[in-house]
Order: sequence, then structure tokens, then C-alpha cells
Amino acid sequence: MSVTGTAEGPRALQFTRLNWALLASAAVLIVIGYLTLASSSPVLSTVLAPLLLVAAYAVLIPLGLIL
Repeated sequence: MSVTGTAEGPRALQFTRLNWALLASAAVLIVIGYLTLASSSPVLSTVLAPLLLVAAYAVLIPLGLIL
């Protein structure tokens, strides 16, 4: 807040190489996760795919946006 009490304008996100690397790795994990989800192997589609997708959506994407 400035001295006059008005809110400052929104700041643009400043992504570093780390942010882009985390978001890119999340995108790769999402693609791999959906490919394994579509596979006919029960272990891949019921165990590995959800783990990959949760890791991408719940861990890497938030980290890529926060850090």
C-alpha cells in the first residue's frame, strides 16, 4: 500500500529458469502419466499413472508457481 492508502497495481510474475524447469518437468510427467493411464497394464494404469499425475499436479506445478 502506498502512502495515500491506495493499492499498488498488480506485479507481473517473474519466472526464473527454476520455475520454467519445474513447469516443464510437470508437463512431461503429465504426458507420461496419461500415457501410462491409457496402457493395458494394470500396474501401470492403477499405480504408476496416479502417482505421476499427483506428483505433477500437486507438487511440481505449485512449486513452479511459488518459487
